[in-house]
Amino acid sequence: MATTMQPVYSSDYARLRRQWGVTAVLWVGILLAGFGWLHPRWPFAGRWAAIAGIMLIYSLWVLWRGLPENHREGETAVLPTFGWGNQLTLLRGLAISLVAGFLFSPWPSGRLAWLPMLFYTAASVADYLDGYLARITNHATKLGARLDMEFDGLGMLVVSLLAVWYGQMPWWYLSLGLARYLFVWGLWQRQRRALPVYDLPPSVHRRIFAGFQMGFMSVILWPIIPPAGATIAGTVFATATAVSFLRDWLVTVGRLDPASPAYNHVRRWLFVTATKRLPLALRGGLAVGTAVIFITLSPPWQPSAWIDLFMRWRLPDPAFWAGFWALVLVGTETAVALGALGRLLSLLLIFPIGIDMVTRNLQWENGLALACATGLMLLGTGAFSLWQPEERFMARRAGEMREIERLEIGD
Repeated sequence: MATTMQPVYSSDYARLRRQWGVTAVLWVGILLAGFGWLHPRWPFAGRWAAIAGIMLIYSLWVLWRGLPENHREGETAVLPTFGWGNQLTLLRGLAISLVAGFLFSPWPSGRLAWLPMLFYTAASVADYLDGYLARITNHATKLGARLDMEFDGLGMLVVSLLAVWYGQMPWWYLSLGLARYLFVWGLWQRQRRALPVYDLPPSVHRRIFAGFQMGFMSVILWPIIPPAGATIAGTVFATATAVSFLRDWLVTVGRLDPASPAYNHVRRWLFVTATKRLPLALRGGLAVGTAVIFITLSPPWQPSAWIDLFMRWRLPDPAFWAGFWALVLVGTETAVALGALGRLLSLLLIFPIGIDMVTRNLQWENGLALACATGLMLLGTGAFSLWQPEERFMARRAGEMREIERLEIGD
């Protein structure tokens, strides 16, 4: 007689609950240590500890509820330990909670201003590595998948709200942080009304967009990033994410059939347009924008405005760094125009473009260059590219032994 698979409760489960207790004690200790360190340095340390504490409690509650799912797919025996992958995922939950503590307080000054970015960057790095560790140690569990999904949504909500609170992004950017929760709420409403809900097909591009989105959110929390630049790049990211969420929603509610010939024809056309043809225009726009930026530099190879800026930032040898970033601007743009390492070098180009925005404010040329560089990060350099090794790297998950040979369009 067929039976529904349920977790097997045993001494291993009791041991797992004790590990939860150890995690809770450790997190509380880190929170108290952080408060003790911040208290004499920042007048809002108490508010930070209170908000971070609330987020820690929520994260621990999510972990507690998911303990029975600490088993491999297709098995029922609960594993007695979290494993290295889940431990790294829990580090993400801790880091996101510490970031949340900065909400509703002024941006700290001096070196403390970098703390929100450092905590969220740690969460982003952990997000890339946790699945890798889980797979290579044969400890991929349903609990890990649940925590990964929960902390993805929570992290985007927290960092979006913080970016808006700090004035780095406009208020409408909160919709991006709320997107996953609105999506889940919509699915719950359909299930409550007994309406059909369809599974989403796997998507390489969904993962690529999510990875770049996390990296971008880390960058806009840098205290040296101008809000105008953050808004331009954020708009590009938000547009791509909104289109992706809309497509996923239409598939989930059955308005789009991923198996239909008409849908696949349109998807193939969109894919070719977005990843082959549009990047050619973006490469051209980037070339125009960066060329005008370079022409306006005075002198071109060691801009005095950049030297003054680096002196205010107290960087050692500001003349060297001004020349270095001017060289990066020219050399990197040349490589991107040829389609060599386009995604990665477009990311690097954001730094000299941002420096130009800080020194000259928002101009049409640096705004155009930033928008084009952001688009190339998401889409790649497209047709007639010289060298794109990062495409293979991004089309697979860390820890997988085989490359994904076909993207979602079936290429």
